[in-house]
Amino acid sequence: MIRKLVCIVALLILGGCAFIKDKIGYPNDERLAEAVSFLEKGNETSAAKLLEEITNSKYSVAGITDEALFRLSLLQLRKHSDAGAMHNVQKQLTKLQTEFPESQWSRMSWPLTEYLTQTESVRSDLRSLKQKYNSVVKENKELTLSNQQLQGANQTLTKENKEINQRIEKLKSLDIELEKKNRR
Repeated sequence: MIRKLVCIVALLILGGCAFIKDKIGYPNDERLAEAVSFLEKGNETSAAKLLEEITNSKYSVAGITDEALFRLSLLQLRKHSDAGAMHNVQKQLTKLQTEFPESQWSRMSWPLTEYLTQTESVRSDLRSLKQKYNSVVKENKELTLSNQQLQGANQTLTKENKEINQRIEKLKSLDIELEKKNRR
């Protein structure tokens, strides 16, 4: 009799836990449906807010949290110029792929993850090229300034060279005159 009572109590407790877990996931199901409705109406801000609430919930429910993660990641892709947002999207997609590997949303996220990884690689290369370009531009300015200084020095030397040549010619002509005077 006591065994039957213990079994009944255990079944009630386990059944109650399963019921509570289902009830906890249910509001997220409604939130997801509401978020999808907002998306269909074009209200991305409200949809994103609901999707964030679902993804930040303590309880992850397959079919709800995974879809919310995927949809939220897609919404946040619009902020592609913000590096923090892109990192957040990659983090959410990684969470989706690790926590829900069998989900259809996880399978759909793989090409997006690869694209984001390649995009980040290209952005990194672009930043590197911009830095190199800026250093080349700086070096070019320095060389242009140095070239201008050398051209100025060259003009000064050319002028001095002409003056020296003129003096040499004068000295030659004076030397020739002196020789003529000495011969007479």
